[in-house]
Amino acid sequence: MLIFFFRVLLISSFLITAIKLGDWKNWQRYYPTILFVMVVNLASSFITYHHILWNYNPDIFVRTQTTIELLNAFVLLPAVAFIFLSLFPFARSKVYQAGYIALWILIFSCIELVAHYIVGSLSYKNQWSWFDSFIFDIALFSVTRLHYSRPFWAWGISLIITVIIYTGFGFSAGEFK
Repeated sequence: MLIFFFRVLLISSFLITAIKLGDWKNWQRYYPTILFVMVVNLASSFITYHHILWNYNPDIFVRTQTTIELLNAFVLLPAVAFIFLSLFPFARSKVYQAGYIALWILIFSCIELVAHYIVGSLSYKNQWSWFDSFIFDIALFSVTRLHYSRPFWAWGISLIITVIIYTGFGFSAGEFK
């Protein structure tokens, strides 16, 4: 029951924040980057089907990994990307922008810390750890910001990150669908 309430709280918090604080007048500007986040998430879920790095544990209503991945891809992550870009301090200094990205990394790392160690809604597999997720969050928010201004570079860096993860976490060609 705790896992269910944690998920509902997490998703509803980001949705309400997106509704209240999102830059709805300019949503079209953020749409390509939101789609980028969704596609990268869905692609990673598909590619890691047989060699998962983290597992979302079931709750009383959501029983499958696929359902949770779809909720993440179509609800949670688009809301997060929209909030992140809507509030991004584009007109401020690079140091201020780096601090903003660091804040989001901290937020996501804390959420994952609670999800894994307190609530139990997330577990790690195949030598992945919370620290790996922290490093991944650095890449996630940095590449999301990069995609907004330089999409080609973001796709290239995402490919490089994918290769690093696959070589570092024991993937084999036989595990691909």
